[in-house]
Amino acid sequence: MEFVLTEEIVSQIAYAMEDQQHRFVVHRESGELLRADGENARAGADAVAPLPKWRPIDGFQLMERFVSRLHNPIFRERLREALSSGRGVFRKFKDILKEEREIERLWFAFKEREMRQVVWDWYNEQRELAGLERLELEPPEEEPEELLETDFAIVPGVEAHLEELWRLDRQGFREAFPEEDPRRVQELYRQRRSGLPEPLEEGRSLVRAATAPDGRFAGFYWALERHQALSDRLDLHLVQLAVERRFRGLGLGTLLLKHLAAEARDRGYARLTVELTGRALCFREAFAKLGFTPTAERLALDPSGFDA
Repeated sequence: MEFVLTEEIVSQIAYAMEDQQHRFVVHRESGELLRADGENARAGADAVAPLPKWRPIDGFQLMERFVSRLHNPIFRERLREALSSGRGVFRKFKDILKEEREIERLWFAFKEREMRQVVWDWYNEQRELAGLERLELEPPEEEPEELLETDFAIVPGVEAHLEELWRLDRQGFREAFPEEDPRRVQELYRQRRSGLPEPLEEGRSLVRAATAPDGRFAGFYWALERHQALSDRLDLHLVQLAVERRFRGLGLGTLLLKHLAAEARDRGYARLTVELTGRALCFREAFAKLGFTPTAERLALDPSGFDA
């Protein structure tokens, strides 16, 4: 296989692999894609190579792998149901993806990476058969997280946003304590809310995430400044960061957190702080990856099982 495998050729081969109506080959020297029906093939058998095999079952397994890695709970379950529904699986899968642009974007990015790897493996196998050395696969030019910033607009929260923000704030608080009595959680939320200043006052930060370009509410964060106990310095404290369920698993929470960290830096705060309780403790690793370190730790012991 003497030609250089460019991204354009990779895309052409991947597209032809999924064509169930025609059979194609690749010219070993030029990389040109040719119809293998005899009439259009302009080279002998030794000058061309068959494409990687790609059957409907391969496409189905690709969809299964995507669903298994999808973190969004709503679409993960719906796509699983589609894959187990029998006839019309491919059409049902695509129809569900089309309902949410961001999920569809993740699918296309995942599919492109997987197909790209298949084509490169095939290319190197052909090179080895020709006595040539294997070539390393170059990383993709654009990662999904970079694409995310074009899919969501991060804008300051205003009065008109408060109703939807409070709704998601209440929901996020309840989700942190799923096993507790809902009435007690509601009372705890009321007490918490009454002890906090309004989010649009001076020294506060309220930021909303919306889908681009249609502007649907997707998530928000709310932070306020606090004086450090032993100095005159100010911290910015994260009160709440929440993402609508249909947009979870896309990296939007991380995008909002990075935006908040940049805001704290640009506004000259000494630290950005957050307190995690209940189920929110599962996000410790995500905060740690961005550089958050513990400044205090609250420990709890169930004394009923204590044995002196």
